[in-house]
Amino acid sequence: MEISDNELTLLLNKGSKNAFATLYERYGRRIYLFALGYLKSDSDAEELVQDVFVKLWERRTSLDEQKNLKAYIFKIVVNTIYDIIRKRNVEQAFLDFAAGKTNNTDDVWDKVVYNDMLTHVNSLVDAMPEQRRKIFKMSKETGLTNDEIAIKLGISKRTVENQLYRATLFLKDNLGSNMVLMLLYYYLFH
Repeated sequence: MEISDNELTLLLNKGSKNAFATLYERYGRRIYLFALGYLKSDSDAEELVQDVFVKLWERRTSLDEQKNLKAYIFKIVVNTIYDIIRKRNVEQAFLDFAAGKTNNTDDVWDKVVYNDMLTHVNSLVDAMPEQRRKIFKMSKETGLTNDEIAIKLGISKRTVENQLYRATLFLKDNLGSNMVLMLLYYYLFH
């Protein structure tokens, strides 16, 4: 006899890995096929399945056994698909904007997307430690060489290089690959 979703929810509340595995067996393939229909990418659909089950595990203690677990899981799926598609659209709009592939009717939208990207990048730069942020801005916004930055701040060139490396790594870790291209475009042409 198959165990119900409500019973699995109760077990999951208690941290049962067997209940989690049963839910994965029950819904993993369905979620994958559902996501594939929207995302049209095997790797994105597979990644989405993992994300959904990570979220389910993280929220396991707050799940209500009286509610429909299947509906809850697919709500997570739909929201995750929406986030992925939105991110893709933003990245594509920016790439089109950067490549000059815009028409007049899309200019407002493209500028909004571009400004949204800049806001995101600026918030990440603001989150860097003070010295790293200062060195990064001197290099990318002001265009100073590493030697010039080292002299102005009274530090070694090696320290400047190290801070720039860490700043770039931080941005790469927090931006998608297309967003890194956008950032590169921004610093090259502005």
